[in-house]
Amino acid sequence: MSRASRGFRIFGKTVKILFFMLIFSVIFFLFWRIFSSGNPKSMEGLTLNDKVVVAYEEEGDKLSMFNQNLDMITRAKHNYGYFAVTDSVFIPSANQIQITFRYNNSTIEHLAEDKGLSEVPSRESELFDVTLLLATDLTPDNTEDNLGNDPESVKLTRVHASSVTSETQNLYNYRRLIFDLDEIGVSMEELLERGELLAVYTDIYYIEEVNYDETTYGTLCIYDHLAKCYDVKLSGADRRAIRKYAAS
Repeated sequence: MSRASRGFRIFGKTVKILFFMLIFSVIFFLFWRIFSSGNPKSMEGLTLNDKVVVAYEEEGDKLSMFNQNLDMITRAKHNYGYFAVTDSVFIPSANQIQITFRYNNSTIEHLAEDKGLSEVPSRESELFDVTLLLATDLTPDNTEDNLGNDPESVKLTRVHASSVTSETQNLYNYRRLIFDLDEIGVSMEELLERGELLAVYTDIYYIEEVNYDETTYGTLCIYDHLAKCYDVKLSGADRRAIRKYAAS
C-alpha cells in the first residue's frame, strides 16, 4: 500500500471519529438540557402552610385543586423565552394560588443589556418583582364587555406573594411563590361559583423599576375563564407531608 493511500485511510477514519464525536456531543447536550430543565424537588408539589392544612382537614384526600395547560413561557419579541411559570395550582378552599416562577442565566444577561446596566447582576440577587393580577367581572350578566379591561366592567386587583422560596439549579433560577387571596379580601370559591373570575396574570417587573401603572417586563396568563381546568390530585408525598406538618 502506498504512503498516499495509507494517509487517505487515516484521514477518513479521523473524519469518521470526529463526526461521531460531534453527533454524540449534540445528543448528550440535548439530553442534558432536557433533564436539567425540570423543577428541583423543593419547587415541586404543594408548599405547605396553615391554610392548606386546614383545607385538607376539611376536605381530606378530595382537596379541590386545579390548573390550566396554558402557554407558560413569555413569547413577545422583547422578552422571548425570558420567563416561565413551570407550575401553578389553584386551591379554592385555602383561597390560595401557588406558582413556580423560572428564569435562566441568559435572562440576567438580557436584563443587563435591556436596562443598560454597567455589569451583569449576580444570579443570587433578587432581580424581579413578581405579583398576580386578578381580573374579575363587575357585570357578569353581560359577557360582551370583558375585553379591554374597561374599569366599568372589569376590576383589576393585584396580589403580592406572602411567601417566596428560592432555588438555583444548573442554568435556571426558581422562585416558589404563595399568594393568599385573603389579603385582598376576595374569595376564590365565590368568584368561581359566580363565574366572575375572568383571568389571572403573573406580572414581572425589574426590581429597580417597579411601577404598576407602567408596562410590565413580562406577563404570563395562568388562568383564563375560557380555558379548560384540570384537576390536580394530592400525591402520596403531599399527604404524608401534610400529616407531618399538622403533627408538628
